[in-house]
Amino acid sequence: MHMLSRRQMLLATGVLAAGTLLGAQAAPAPLRVWRYKGSAASFLADAGQADTPYPVEWVDIGGGNLVLEALTSGHLDYAFMSEIPPIFASIAKVPLALVAVFKGDNNDSGIVVKKGSGIRRIADLKGKTISYVRATNTHYFVLNMLRQNGLSLADVNAVPLPVQDALTAFRNGHIDALATGGISALQAATQMDGELLENVSRYYSGNYVIATTEQVLADPLRRSQIGDFLQREKATWAWVDAHPEQWARRSEALTGIDRTLYLRQFRQRSQPARLVGIDDSAIASQQQVADLFFENRLIRQSVDVRPLWRNDFNPLLNS
Repeated sequence: MHMLSRRQMLLATGVLAAGTLLGAQAAPAPLRVWRYKGSAASFLADAGQADTPYPVEWVDIGGGNLVLEALTSGHLDYAFMSEIPPIFASIAKVPLALVAVFKGDNNDSGIVVKKGSGIRRIADLKGKTISYVRATNTHYFVLNMLRQNGLSLADVNAVPLPVQDALTAFRNGHIDALATGGISALQAATQMDGELLENVSRYYSGNYVIATTEQVLADPLRRSQIGDFLQREKATWAWVDAHPEQWARRSEALTGIDRTLYLRQFRQRSQPARLVGIDDSAIASQQQVADLFFENRLIRQSVDVRPLWRNDFNPLLNS
């Protein structure tokens, strides 16, 4: 049997180590991105943004707490969410980092009522049954809308329900008003004998955020992946703005909802969807949400949201 000399063994070990290092560089760990129907991930390929120089692992889970748990446990690197989950993350000491703002449609939150119900303005909701999704942007929307019109949840029959359950309840006449937005609002208005109350969209900013974690940003490779993916998402939303017909067709294929509703949603939007860097107005918007949740005892302590925000990627997003 041929015996390797000590020098040969050291040389072989060095070659193996170098090969391992090169292999790691050639095949970086994937960027784990939360995906759901209608997110930018649904349109990356159409927008020509899917060919990333690193692998992407799509994480298909329910929203809310599941997304926060995945970020906390290190099983998720990048997530699109409303302003609300980071507030709860702050209380739980989850090291979340908000790195971009999605400025969406102010009309994305609205109140749908039955035609002929006699509900013509917000004051008419007093004593009526109204549904929303607990601890989400629709919850904040309802609280803010009522407060600014001299009412509170105590003045209505508030029924928290998931979106699909709320749509079913509305169709069957079990609730008088539905706080919802986007395509769900149009479904209720056009297919369930509903109509939208006017002039209520101003009670929600339309802002969403891109969240990662401080741990991810501390890794130079992952940090560069985040920066690249943010630019791809920004380009994808710009593509949606320029190609509504293709966006509507893709959305119909994803959800089974008629593309004409998506085109109607596109035409009625208050502003184009944009992914932008952090600014004081975005931070102030989330602070208003946190303050109102505390005022209504939905969170156990007041929250200063500013430490959640990181403007590291502003030069990439605002150029």
